[in-house]
Amino acid sequence: MATLILDATNKSIVVTLSGTVATTQPDFTAAYADNTGSAFTEGANDGATNNTTEVTVVAAPAAATRRIIKYITIENRDTASITFTLSYKNNTTLRTIAQVTLASGDTWTTEGAYDTTGALKSTIGTATNTTNIGITNDTSTNATMYPTWVTGTSGFLPAKVTSTKLTFNPSTGILTATGGISGGTF
Repeated sequence: MATLILDATNKSIVVTLSGTVATTQPDFTAAYADNTGSAFTEGANDGATNNTTEVTVVAAPAAATRRIIKYITIENRDTASITFTLSYKNNTTLRTIAQVTLASGDTWTTEGAYDTTGALKSTIGTATNTTNIGITNDTSTNATMYPTWVTGTSGFLPAKVTSTKLTFNPSTGILTATGGISGGTF
C-alpha cells in the first residue's frame, strides 16, 4: 500500500461500519511514526468500531508534525459479515481509502485481506464469461460441436474455437476433419 501521511492537525483516519454488528464489534490496530524534522517517534493505536458511529483509527498529529501511517488492521470478530469504510478525514471532508466486506474471522490490512487461516484473499480479475461448463455425456444435441482436449472432468470455463477443421455432432456421432488420410467424414 502507498504510505498515508497526516500533515495537519485537522487530518485523521476514521472507520465507520455500514450497519450494526450481530454480536461483537471489529477490532482495529494502527502503527505510525511522527516526524517533527528533528525527532522521529513511533506510536500505535488500537480499539473497536462502534456500529455506524465514526471512530478515529489514527488521530491527527500535533502542530508541525507529519504522522506517517505504517500499518492498519481491522479484524471482524463478529459472527456475521461486516462492511466498513476506512476514510481519510480532512476537517469534515471524508475521502474513502477502502470500503471492504469481511466474512466472520477475516482481517483486512493495508497490505491485503486475510481469511481465518491466515491465507491472503485475492481477486485476480473479472472474466468476460464466468459461467463454468458442466461435463456431460451428450448424445442428443443435433449441432456441430468442436472437440476440446482437457485433463480434468469439471469446472472449465468456455473455450474459444478458432478453427472448424475438426467437428463432432453428438446426435449423429459424426466426427468430421478437413485433413487426415481421406479428408472427409469418419
